[in-house]
Amino acid sequence: MDNTVVLVNPNANVEVMKRLDITTPPLGLGYLASVLRKEGFKVKIIDDAVEKLGLNKLLNKVKNALIVGITSTTPTFNAALKYAQKIKNRFPEIFVVLGGVHVTFMPYDALKHEFVDAVCTGEGEHTLREVAERVERGKTLEGVKGLIYKEDGKIIDNGKREPIRDLDSLPFPAYDLMPLDRYTVLGHRMEHFPMISSRGCPFGCRYCSSSLFMGRKFRARSAENVVDEVEWLVNEFKAQYIAFSDDTFTLNRKRVEEICRELINRGIEVEWSCSSRVDTINRSILEKMKRAGCSAIYYGVESASPAILRYYRKKINLDMVEKAVKLTKEFGIMTICSFIIGSPYETKEDMKATLRFALKLDPDYAQFSILTPYPGTEIYEEAKEKGLLLSTNFDDYTAGKPVLRNIYMSPEEISRFLKYCYLRFYLRPKFILRELRRGNFKVALEVLRRALKKES
Repeated sequence: MDNTVVLVNPNANVEVMKRLDITTPPLGLGYLASVLRKEGFKVKIIDDAVEKLGLNKLLNKVKNALIVGITSTTPTFNAALKYAQKIKNRFPEIFVVLGGVHVTFMPYDALKHEFVDAVCTGEGEHTLREVAERVERGKTLEGVKGLIYKEDGKIIDNGKREPIRDLDSLPFPAYDLMPLDRYTVLGHRMEHFPMISSRGCPFGCRYCSSSLFMGRKFRARSAENVVDEVEWLVNEFKAQYIAFSDDTFTLNRKRVEEICRELINRGIEVEWSCSSRVDTINRSILEKMKRAGCSAIYYGVESASPAILRYYRKKINLDMVEKAVKLTKEFGIMTICSFIIGSPYETKEDMKATLRFALKLDPDYAQFSILTPYPGTEIYEEAKEKGLLLSTNFDDYTAGKPVLRNIYMSPEEISRFLKYCYLRFYLRPKFILRELRRGNFKVALEVLRRALKKES
């Protein structure tokens, strides 16, 4: 055993990945790896979601590790447990720690198993670094903030760790440790890289676990640091496209302007996209974003029902949505809008109204999903309290299956309506003609074919 830390992204039957063949580099593991490597540890990343190694090959890759860290979302949690069990059974001396959004909110679901030594909650960069230093030296884990661990048969909670304030201090993600040739979109090799330029979201939508995981306080990297990474990705990895995965990239418009100015001044020609809220953009910022290479913006619209938007605590209205989408289109920036159906108190007419609104908005692309109560969110706690959960098997929490009871419609009706939304949106003559003009129609048809594919 040496000072190697192996970080694992488990392979699981996640619906969106399966249907659309979308696989992207695990940004969180990339950050953990770069921090550990900076401190002198040997690090391996096994992204089994794309490598699909099989048990023997995977165990062979971890056999001399000091620590194995396994990340998981809610739908990959059960898979993460299976990996932990296999590794611990074969190599009982390896310290196995689980991390990620799911175990942050349900740590004892993991720690009740004898094959899990510890759970890292919240941001893991500094927590895992401390854990690695202590384990390597054979020291106690007492006092490591952000860690819940076992010692002498007891579970010890060291309390929460404060969020990282200076995000510029983090090294760039260790993409060189990832199997970059394996990442695909619709079966085609991916040439875009995810980036995160800020953490935390102050809005607190009731269905969102991200703002709870990263915190409600917005923390941002400097424009210079962000563009340094963009330049590095273009020069070192030939990135053609950057996808900013911040919860709300445009929250601080002054910072966005600085990023755009920096991209333009350095002459970096790369397309990029971001996620935004309709109440955080205006004509001036869109003009600057377009000039700096922004080609697409993802807006969370969610519902056409004011009552459902209030239920989600979305704090937007339909007039804001229409203005933002129209303005974005005027600048030739692609619009992708997300819509959610299937909340417990949503009528079929509410869902139909949401579909009609999607058709009226006519974004370039639309994503429809079923409300999923992820652990940690208010909606999950409410659903548990009121007996609204249809399933407690987290494999089902894919946003493509109904796991919440709706008082007006059966789960089967909601599933059928989700498919109808995709058919109705993507088989419109207007959409087809637009995609033909762009030369994208084969791609659009592939999206639709995969989205509607029956589950195996």
